[in-house]
Amino acid sequence: MKYIFKIMNFRPYEHELLQQKLNRLGQLHYSTDDLSFLSIFKKTDTPVYYKIDFFTPKGKNKADKKKSKELFYDPYLDEFYQPIYNKKGMYVFIGDHEIPELIKWEEKQDFIDDKKRLNSLNAFVIALLVTIFFIVGSLYAMNIDTFLTYGITIAYIGLILALCTTVFRTFCNLFYTHQFYKQLQVKKHQLPQSTLSLLRKIYIIFTVISVIFIAGGMIEDTLNAQSFTIQEHPLLTLNNLGISGETKLSTQKKSSFTVPNSYSSLETAPDNSLLYLKEYQLHSEQSASQLMHDFKKQPDLYLCTSAKIENNVLYGYSQKDLTTLIIQNKNQVILVSYGFIPNETQIQTTIQYYQK
Repeated sequence: MKYIFKIMNFRPYEHELLQQKLNRLGQLHYSTDDLSFLSIFKKTDTPVYYKIDFFTPKGKNKADKKKSKELFYDPYLDEFYQPIYNKKGMYVFIGDHEIPELIKWEEKQDFIDDKKRLNSLNAFVIALLVTIFFIVGSLYAMNIDTFLTYGITIAYIGLILALCTTVFRTFCNLFYTHQFYKQLQVKKHQLPQSTLSLLRKIYIIFTVISVIFIAGGMIEDTLNAQSFTIQEHPLLTLNNLGISGETKLSTQKKSSFTVPNSYSSLETAPDNSLLYLKEYQLHSEQSASQLMHDFKKQPDLYLCTSAKIENNVLYGYSQKDLTTLIIQNKNQVILVSYGFIPNETQIQTTIQYYQK
């Protein structure tokens, strides 16, 4: 038995496109008893036929609405057609023989009511506001550590693209739902199918690209980070600062579009001494100088309350205690965070190590 999967995401104004797609599947003998966003079609021995109709239950209570729905079903059930889909007032029926179109367009003037149009407007406004707030908020929150891997950058672009695609889709839904409403008022139902088909292709293409970017970016971000040894990339250690004994060292290297290489390490000693290092290798000395300027303006980025800069060295203080040194050496910026109060010798050793 052969099965195929299809994504069936159509709005009422796209009913002719849906009908064309179902007709092709039916002529290829593909049948389903549950049409949904992700539908499974089964290959049959004979062709199958699909019919689309529109209906809004009418009545003052549930019993009246149920009766009106049964009356709506009757012409299709009489032809042995079975309902397989009902969403947003659009119904799809399936049968084993061809029947004439049963839609009574002259009775569909009230199908697109004020609630449906308002829902389309609300969806567009919400999508637009979410996209704007996310872009503005993320730009405001960005710092040097935001895009340390290629993957996180690609995933971010994919997320922005997904949000913009949602805005595009909801705007199309808003506009063409209104156009469909206007058509129904004059007992017509024809919308420009070539335009609708093109808009769907754009929507689908950008949706696929967004998914690829987000998924691919997350995978790359997971694989990007790698550990390194002191032999591969020398770095300051607790031993260099006169703290002897066996220590534990963990390291990580990342690469990205904005920061070609970044190295970080955390070393701990049995006496709870701690040394955290982060080195940024930037594209240019100008970029490194700008980063130093940003660090000076925002000491909270490295858990300090104040900072001062002297001779390309930034001194970060937590209250009155020096806890962090940030050193610029050409296009490199090195952040050294102490888990203890360093003495003058340790401070000078750190500066000399990274400015040599």
